[in-house]
Amino acid sequence: MNKPFDIELDLTVCTVAGRDLKDLRGLLETVYATAGPVAFEVIVAEVGESGAATLADDFPGLLVARLEGRTPLAAANHALALGRGRYIALVDADLQLQPDCLQRLITFMDDNPDVGLASPRIIDTAGNTEPSCHDFPKLLEGLGLPLPVPRGRLQGKSAEADWCRAGFHLLRRELLDEIGLFDAGCATLAELDLYWRARRQGWHSHYVFEAMAVHATPDRDHPELTVTPAWPALMGDGLCFLKKRWFG
Repeated sequence: MNKPFDIELDLTVCTVAGRDLKDLRGLLETVYATAGPVAFEVIVAEVGESGAATLADDFPGLLVARLEGRTPLAAANHALALGRGRYIALVDADLQLQPDCLQRLITFMDDNPDVGLASPRIIDTAGNTEPSCHDFPKLLEGLGLPLPVPRGRLQGKSAEADWCRAGFHLLRRELLDEIGLFDAGCATLAELDLYWRARRQGWHSHYVFEAMAVHATPDRDHPELTVTPAWPALMGDGLCFLKKRWFG
């Protein structure tokens, strides 16, 4: 259950409200119902008229941050910066957490202090595992341009992963303090860039197969962090990533 604020928070769950309030309610219901002993808070970043504030009476302690005019990525960063938990999770609003998902992730991170990021297994509504694990891209590696991002691979057990494109990223607070938030200069590659910066600083990333969440709208492509950009924007972000990869 959600704990009083005078108790140290294990976790801050952050999400960016989409247009479908039903999706957001589904996420919140599963967070509050499945957290178990995990002391948590939830922050919803709202960039449009989603109606998220109307849910406050149903979910004690819910914080809705109105961020009119911000991009979804900027809103996600704002929510992450507000978080007070030992761990901070950025979760797509259309995910529904399965029992013990949060507790399994927190326990894994507590047992592995060298892991800075973790993602659960994402399944669709038919129970099929989504391919969310990625290797750092090698295509066009000579130019340093990690484009296009290939389809992820299926992973049948918990394992280290270069990066995950899953709609659920659990981040250790010390990691955020060290490498910072998502880089708006690499907006279309925000997830890849974050994991790459973490790896450069010696942090590991892990895919936790036993922790599960259901993707309620599997045809949707995580618009909080990924968009379908024009090629000039994509190339610009690739060059931003190139500078970091070659020059730190």
